[in-house]
Amino acid sequence: MKTLLMTMLFATNIAMAQTENIQIAAGKSAELSYKEFAEYDVQLKNKTGKGIKVAVLNPETNEQIKGFGLGPTGKVVVDVPAGTILKLTNNNLVEANIDLKFVEKESDNRSEREKPTVSFTLYNSSLRSVPLIIPSVMNPNLSPLSSSGVGLKMGQKIYYKKGGKRKLLLIVDKNIKQGDKIDVPRLIKQLEKDS
Repeated sequence: MKTLLMTMLFATNIAMAQTENIQIAAGKSAELSYKEFAEYDVQLKNKTGKGIKVAVLNPETNEQIKGFGLGPTGKVVVDVPAGTILKLTNNNLVEANIDLKFVEKESDNRSEREKPTVSFTLYNSSLRSVPLIIPSVMNPNLSPLSSSGVGLKMGQKIYYKKGGKRKLLLIVDKNIKQGDKIDVPRLIKQLEKDS
């Protein structure tokens, strides 16, 4: 019995460690649906050298639940809910090359699931990439002059990286309304001015 359990754990670790390479023709999209979405988060690594769009869609309505731009060499871990579609869009003139890997989900907290979700846009108005950290959701790198649609729970914290340190950008609360567009560099500038 002990050997069987060890073998099962080893097999699970191998399955999680395998990387699938997704190639998307220029100007095309790939819609992915895996049963593993229920048990694992998805790690995406963009090897294209050009930005791509990442979205999670409701399969019944084709409505975007969350989405963001993944930078030219970006790497992100995304929580893709079970039964949804992960859509990768390549609007470039070259083929996109993305590595997809299933990784262990961060702790599942039922009370978090029950919190209301707000859909809004994070906008990068600057000419520099802005690396963000959204714990237990994703770590997007906002490309210059790009927008990233997100659907986040009330109380979710969003951090930005500066000088290798993580700094609090905002906490999703009732002041953020459905459809709001938040200018991230402007907010960072305001926060740094106030501190």
